[in-house]
Amino acid sequence: MTYLLPIIVYLAAAFVVTRIPYIRTYISLCHTLLHEVFRVLISRGKRKKIKLLKNEFDLETAEHITLRHHFINYISYTAVILVIIGFCYLVSTANYKLILYLLILLIAVSIVLWIRHFLEIIWALSFAVLLGLPLYSGNGMMISQTAIFLTFYLLLKSILTALQVCRQSFFDRKGKGIIGKVKWIPSMMLGLALLVQSLYAGFFIVSNFVFHIHIGLPWAELEFVKLPSV
Repeated sequence: MTYLLPIIVYLAAAFVVTRIPYIRTYISLCHTLLHEVFRVLISRGKRKKIKLLKNEFDLETAEHITLRHHFINYISYTAVILVIIGFCYLVSTANYKLILYLLILLIAVSIVLWIRHFLEIIWALSFAVLLGLPLYSGNGMMISQTAIFLTFYLLLKSILTALQVCRQSFFDRKGKGIIGKVKWIPSMMLGLALLVQSLYAGFFIVSNFVFHIHIGLPWAELEFVKLPSV
């Protein structure tokens, strides 16, 4: 139980942040950035810019959305979850600085290649500065706390995003009649798939980092260590 309390604290803090207006929007754009970058990469250059300041859920159930769009969204959300699992591994091995450096690098590349809106550029620069302050100060406690909080915030945000997409796919059907119901099926499947895999990712992380239960995966043999007490 000595390793469980810190994780509960970070998850609780992350949940509180998701309830605070403006602050939740500011921090959640980091999750949106990850998702949008993967969408651009999967689209293989067909998208020239990314949009952060938008309701990311509204696009999932719009009538004009194609099956290809749903597939790209699913793959990008899955990639974000894999990144979060990777961050958890870095946390477990105390590579806190690497997490912050990777996020700063991602922001820098995004500013150069894809971010074009003025307010989004301001957010990207300010968030990169906030990530860089602990690194600049050299304070180990600040670095570790920032990296761990962001990691578990991204995990919680992924689960909440999956819940929102799933909810909206069920209750916000815009189409009517048989055609509308047919168009609704991919949204429903996307929402359910995201919810299931997000919950499994949370279970996988808790099992490997908190209780150190090796549950195994069909595609890899990973050996995790317990989360160090902070």
